[in-house]
Amino acid sequence: MDNFILYIILLLTGLFGTYFGIPLFKNLLTDSNILRPNYKKDMIPVSMGIVFLPMIIINGIILVFFTYDIKNLLYLFMYIFGMISMFFAGVLDDIIGNRNVSGLKGHFKSLYKGNLTTGGFKALFGGFVGLIISIGISKDPVDIVVNTLIIALSTNLMNLLDLRPGRAIKAYLSIMVIIFLTLTGYVKVLPLLIVPNVLAYFNYDLKARAMMGDTGSNVLGISIGILVIFGYSLNIRIGWLVFLVFIHILTEKYSLTKIIEKNKLLNFIDKLGR
Repeated sequence: MDNFILYIILLLTGLFGTYFGIPLFKNLLTDSNILRPNYKKDMIPVSMGIVFLPMIIINGIILVFFTYDIKNLLYLFMYIFGMISMFFAGVLDDIIGNRNVSGLKGHFKSLYKGNLTTGGFKALFGGFVGLIISIGISKDPVDIVVNTLIIALSTNLMNLLDLRPGRAIKAYLSIMVIIFLTLTGYVKVLPLLIVPNVLAYFNYDLKARAMMGDTGSNVLGISIGILVIFGYSLNIRIGWLVFLVFIHILTEKYSLTKIIEKNKLLNFIDKLGR
């Protein structure tokens, strides 16, 4: 099948499938009392990132059908495996997570004292998910370390941003546009397993009708990390890793929301559409 036609099929399937699924999952979460106060203290459904999952699988089925090369199938299944793995870690954190501990440093301090938090579990689990994917594509020790860190920190990046309606998705879509335009080969199609789903949900998040929670932000973050290690040279990957380390150090010491509020351009982009 022509790549353009396949891209259109995946785009439309993801968009419409997710769009029609959103009310069903929102009612499911509301009826199950999976609610949490947002930054304005309004009680709204959390874990709405669950709406991304069905069309990841359905579009995955379509893509598997048109994929014949074993190596490409390996990339596809690793991508889906990573997203599903962090989806379930996010659900766990959203539903039973303790909000008294925050930040990677806080979670690892708690673990050192013998107390496992859901955030600590998510960080460790994400690291091991990153490790198995990294070993799957390269046996070089440097590649393994760099790629594992990229996947783990990219996953957490979206968590750091998901503190205001639409913020994480705006950043995610901006990054994914760059990735889609610069990727080459088979992996260029992989963003279409998740991006259309996010586009369909975006307005719900932006208007604070629901929170995607870690259920969604984990999936967005790991989808970036996996694509970066699949499609780019070591120099570019190291550059992305340096950026991730910088952001994580910065947010351990300072409030990202306050940094954004003090910058006119960032604040304008952050509030746009709310």
